[in-house]
Amino acid sequence: MKYTTTVTDYLTWRGDIPFSVDPFNEVDNLVLCIISYLDFSRFPELLTRNPKEAAALEDICARLTEADDQLGLSQLSYIPVAQQAAVCERFAGTRMFAFEDRSDAQTQFAAVSFLLPDKSVFVAFRGTDTSLVGWKEDFNMSYLEAVPAQVRAAEYTAEIARICRWHKLRIGGHSKGGNLAAWAGLHLPRKVYDRLMDVYNNDGPGFNRSMTELPEYALLREKMHTFIPESSIVGVLLEHCEDYTVIASTAKSIMQHEALSWCTERNRFIHLEERSALGRRSDDVLRDWVGSMTPRERKEFTDAFFNILSMGGKAKTLDDVQEMGLSGAVALVKEFAVSDEKTRRILTEVFKRLAVDIGEEMASSAQDGLKQAKGFLKNIGRKKSDI
Repeated sequence: MKYTTTVTDYLTWRGDIPFSVDPFNEVDNLVLCIISYLDFSRFPELLTRNPKEAAALEDICARLTEADDQLGLSQLSYIPVAQQAAVCERFAGTRMFAFEDRSDAQTQFAAVSFLLPDKSVFVAFRGTDTSLVGWKEDFNMSYLEAVPAQVRAAEYTAEIARICRWHKLRIGGHSKGGNLAAWAGLHLPRKVYDRLMDVYNNDGPGFNRSMTELPEYALLREKMHTFIPESSIVGVLLEHCEDYTVIASTAKSIMQHEALSWCTERNRFIHLEERSALGRRSDDVLRDWVGSMTPRERKEFTDAFFNILSMGGKAKTLDDVQEMGLSGAVALVKEFAVSDEKTRRILTEVFKRLAVDIGEEMASSAQDGLKQAKGFLKNIGRKKSDI
């Protein structure tokens, strides 16, 4: 069945319903996470840590320009969604504050907090942007107990909980931001736990197994809501010991990671019974690939891969790599060629493993497809013979 209604339709059809009539829901969470991708660095009033000085969402969105558009990996503009939400009755009176955006040699982190009409505060973490630092930090999650962005997410959330001590708390994020939200919830001071209402991980990676075995992780399960599109691959990286909900998307394959493609129905996403066949196969491939490497091998692979991708530090973002075009591709090959023997061996071995896994899964998928096609043709033949 093909679904077509998305977040923008939700805001059109249900934007006139206040939280007092229909409480905060999973789609509202995604709306705020989408807004968190915007670049608010041009608005110094959002830097305040004083909730009483928080700026109105409607005022900020009315002043957005093309230069402020989202800093994620999407090719779509998120400003229209933000402006649509800002002027609808549902988000009337929503205020923003505590904007933070930091990026250095080891960290890519951004967050903003929303004071909502239902007297709660929603902490939203931005997902991975185009910086190579941000992407390397994602890879580092496969072998480190904690990456700098996770540590900062926990500190930031604890700070917001402290200064908004009379508010209920929700935390959310999309992509890497979803992982940061889950991490921050897991590391909240126990005295804040009673005020924590929900944690939303929107197609973000999970954790390595050692983290999922902590008793605090079990306590968080009841308040965590993890959403994964049926064929996306980002949200199944690492472990997800908590239950997750499979949702429908208007996009295909890896493009289902795009938040604007997620399908809605009334006040929720369209929930599906299971992942697609492609999704289930990619789950197995990625987990087997990561599981086949020791933590040390994962670190060596990550360091070597990003050293080559950045061409020894010359490229800082994926845009830098892309803009180099053919000359960039040649430079990457040269960077690999002049790397030491150990680096070449690590990269070659890891990609060989992944290629074998993908090849086997593609062959398996093709065989399944042929079997289904043969069954379909047989049924047609029977029907014709019955006529």
